Amino acid sequence: MSLFDKFFRAISSVLPSGLGTKETELLLKLDPHKVYVENVRSILGVSHREAVRILETAVRQGAFTRLVEVQCPDGTVAASAEREEDLPPMVHCWYEDDEGHLEETNINSQLLRKSTFYRINERQRDTFQRTA
Repeated sequence: MSLFDKFFRAISSVLPSGLGTKETELLLKLDPHKVYVENVRSILGVSHREAVRILETAVRQGAFTRLVEVQCPDGTVAASAEREEDLPPMVHCWYEDDEGHLEETNINSQLLRKSTFYRINERQRDTFQRTA
């Protein structure tokens, strides 16, 4: 079973009924390693709260894992972990100095933006294949 098939089966079990072809196609285009609440909310036309409920249900069912990422000021992901407290205290970020040269700096993770995302739980691959 392809990762996309697994992804779709995992998420479709907690989706509202009556999912159309367009929504199905858009869901299948999502990266199963990085599913953001806003993507699910937008595709399904549901509220942020409902999209979180759908994804958290998939987490409880073992289909997805919830992760958090910390982003450098330019939006580049510096690190990710299953829990915010597991993020490194300092991360390496690159920035462009006044002369256009790239410089590396260490920044305290607590000062940076964090985002929650969801990943297909690949540890459940055998379970999904047996029940398919």
